[in-house]
Amino acid sequence: MGEFIAFLVLLGIAGIIHLVTGPTPGVQLIDTNKGDVVSVDNIATISTLGDSTVHAVLIRQSGNIYRDLGTYNSAEAALTEIAKSFRRAKIDEVRVTHSDENAIAVYRRIYNFIGRAEGKKLAGARIVRVGENREQWLTA
Repeated sequence: MGEFIAFLVLLGIAGIIHLVTGPTPGVQLIDTNKGDVVSVDNIATISTLGDSTVHAVLIRQSGNIYRDLGTYNSAEAALTEIAKSFRRAKIDEVRVTHSDENAIAVYRRIYNFIGRAEGKKLAGARIVRVGENREQWLTA
């Protein structure tokens, strides 16, 4: 009987610690609350990839791939196509969470919790420069 009470006490302590610290997100999740806010109309100006071939995908709110846009000759062409998708989804502003010479990531400014399709809506886009096995960054 004493062992059972000790087990319950330890279980209660572990539960309290979990409530205080909260669940930790997985490594695969990207913090979409950081970065500069850019209007969808000005999204083509954020490119630092230059004139290299890029591959672009759209991302769902759940983190899965929404649609693979394919390969483009320049980042500006890919960002123009991404801006069309954001406008179609009625997203006016996006956050630039990552931008360097190898990749760009943009996400909707506010997560939409509304409706049955939660998690299935368009959340953002990722673009990577083609080569050196960078395409795996799109699904990571």
